[in-house]
Amino acid sequence: MGNRRFLKGKAGGGKRTGFTGLRAALFILYAFLGVMVAASFLFYLSRLAGAPSAGQGSSSREDTFSREKEALAAPENVRVTVGKGATIRWDAREDIRIIGYNVYRYKAGGDPGTRVNPAIVSDNVYHDDEGTMFNTYAVAPVDTNGREGTVSIPVAGEVEPVSLIGLTPTQEPEVIEDTTISTPPAKPLPPTLVGCDSQGMTYHGVWYKEHYAEVTGGVIMTTPYGGDFCTYTFTGDSVAVVSTRHWNYGIMQVYVDGELRAEVDLYSPQVKVSDTVFTASGLGPGAHTVKLVCAGRKNQDANFTFINLEALQVR
Repeated sequence: MGNRRFLKGKAGGGKRTGFTGLRAALFILYAFLGVMVAASFLFYLSRLAGAPSAGQGSSSREDTFSREKEALAAPENVRVTVGKGATIRWDAREDIRIIGYNVYRYKAGGDPGTRVNPAIVSDNVYHDDEGTMFNTYAVAPVDTNGREGTVSIPVAGEVEPVSLIGLTPTQEPEVIEDTTISTPPAKPLPPTLVGCDSQGMTYHGVWYKEHYAEVTGGVIMTTPYGGDFCTYTFTGDSVAVVSTRHWNYGIMQVYVDGELRAEVDLYSPQVKVSDTVFTASGLGPGAHTVKLVCAGRKNQDANFTFINLEALQVR
């Protein structure tokens, strides 16, 4: 009996010792896990404190964008030829980021330029139907994100410097932009003729004052730009428009006192100077205003959309 009681007591003590060891192991495990969680939380807080603010991140992205934009260099060897529009060519750069190009057309002076391609040009050539020898062109690369790089230096067309081949130029063309002429014409005309450079003639947009020996008064005003126009207010019962017809000329709209009276096609396969292209009579007493507008359109056989004025005949 005594031996059995002794054995039972020894077995019970072994169970208590094993339970105590298990609790110690669990305590150590929980403590380790707690330390790991605390360390992870502290690490998160340190990362959060060191992260840039929203503004700083935006600035960094803008700086990166700016550097990438500057790094996308303009194409080289841009050249322009004119003949029934303008054809622009350039040498593509070896840059895998470039997916295409934008082409810009400039009128004159401080014109900011207009993008003429409706979609990105994937080739290294583009034809502008409305281009003339008075335009300049520039090309800019576009990257895979649609961002534009450096724009090339504007280049002029490689053609004759005047619009009227077949006539005799006496001096270089002059740019006339948003101007009302306030000085007398250089060459006197008959009393019924009002030259295109006479006092009171107003030109809106970009026009070119060209000098030829054959035209009325030796001067002609031209523009190829749709929507550009000239006006003149006079006193008389009738008015006639005197212009040159040429293969570079397009459609001119003629208004009298705000009413569209005619669309005159100035195209001709042969040069015809001092041609009376429009007449309106029976206007009645008082002041009247004639307005000539470049329609920006042309005969299919014409080279360009130019319109022109040599003189007005007022009676």
